[in-house]
Amino acid sequence: MRRIQKILAGVFLTGIFIGGVGTGLAVAEYSSLTYGGEKIIGEDSLVTRNLDFDFELDGRMLEVSGQHYLGKGGIKEVEIDDTVPVGTVRYEITYNERTITPWLQFEAYEEEWDGEGEETEVHSSEDAEDEDRQNSGKLGIVRLAASYHGDDFAVLMENKDVILEELKQGKISSYHMAYITDIKIKVNSQTEPYIECDYVIR
Repeated sequence: MRRIQKILAGVFLTGIFIGGVGTGLAVAEYSSLTYGGEKIIGEDSLVTRNLDFDFELDGRMLEVSGQHYLGKGGIKEVEIDDTVPVGTVRYEITYNERTITPWLQFEAYEEEWDGEGEETEVHSSEDAEDEDRQNSGKLGIVRLAASYHGDDFAVLMENKDVILEELKQGKISSYHMAYITDIKIKVNSQTEPYIECDYVIR
């Protein structure tokens, strides 16, 4: 996101220079520009998709991360939705399909399980012993991840007419590229007792 802001700043400053030289305008005249607020680039490419993680209700808790991709924002709580199948954690994500592809990442905890069912051996997360004890009785943690595949500059150039039109109107805005704009985590009421969430809020 910082990269797109640098590009925009460069385009803006270059425009001032070229405009000033080409029309004889003083750079000082640009001080009259008004701030147009924050604008999101890429909203026309936003889609909403469900990503489901299924697990067995064997008595162990599943930790669910409420952290957003890129560390921006967070959820307040897991929503109860009985249309979601029992034993499923559903991430409802709104994102820019031109810039990223979201997916769910699961990390199993290494632990001894004395409840119902057979003991499962999983890879070690190399946590400290005290954290291993804290995670005892937990299946693991599921979190949202994403692969970046976009071209910020290409999207910027597609929106250059909007930016230039604002400049002609004497306005300049703060432009931000859309990545993940919203996330909801939903579970069935029968699944909720087996869910722990970090409730990330920023």
